[in-house]
Amino acid sequence: MSDSNDRRDDQKLELECLRLASDLKQLAKETLDPDLKAHCLRMAKQWSGEGDEPAKYDTGVDRGMVH
Repeated sequence: MSDSNDRRDDQKLELECLRLASDLKQLAKETLDPDLKAHCLRMAKQWSGEGDEPAKYDTGVDRGMVH
């Protein structure tokens, strides 16, 4: 039964990641800021699983951002 629950949790997590990626793509589409657009598209790629697998949950927010 544990395997079934784990599979269900994995599916929920994957769906949430895809929803987040979709929201980021929509934000990129709506923003006029080219830096924000590029950042949102990079993040969407990571959350959708298109990026490097080990970095899938690493948002990179604390790295390379100039304040």
